[in-house]
This record gives sequence, C-alpha cells and structure tokens, in this order.
Amino acid sequence: MQSERLKPLPTDQDTDSELETRIRAEFTEMPGLKLTLPQASRLFSVERVRCERVLEGLVTKGDLSECDGSFVRVGPDRTSG
Repeated sequence: MQSERLKPLPTDQDTDSELETRIRAEFTEMPGLKLTLPQASRLFSVERVRCERVLEGLVTKGDLSECDGSFVRVGPDRTSG
C-alpha cells in the first residue's frame, strides 16, 4: 500500500509525449486531416495551451506543418507551406 503512494506523478513531459504520439497517429491515419488549434483541442480533449505546445512541437520536429492557422501532416502526399 505504501509503495502506491510513493509512485511519481506523471510529468507534463510524460503526458505531452503521450499526447504527441496520439496526435501523430491521428494525422497518419487520416492523411487529409486539417485542424485549427480550437478543433484539435476539442478533438483531443485537452486544454488549448497544452494542445498548442504539442502541435508546435510536432511542427518543429517536421511531422506537421502549420498553414493559414491549420495544422496538416507533412509526408509523401503533403508538403509544408
């Protein structure tokens, strides 16, 4: 019982990593997916600030591109810009 109380709480980095994986999977499964920040926040059921942080991270890593306020997947069928 005591060991359960001593388990570390997940950090923002841990939970952001899980969200990043989930977002990347959604964009991979639906190549034409194009979401604004408010749409993504609702779809992934996360607060806007956290969603923006993770989406921007995916843009920085080259997985997504942001164009005209929408996020899209970068890949063979997509180009950034």
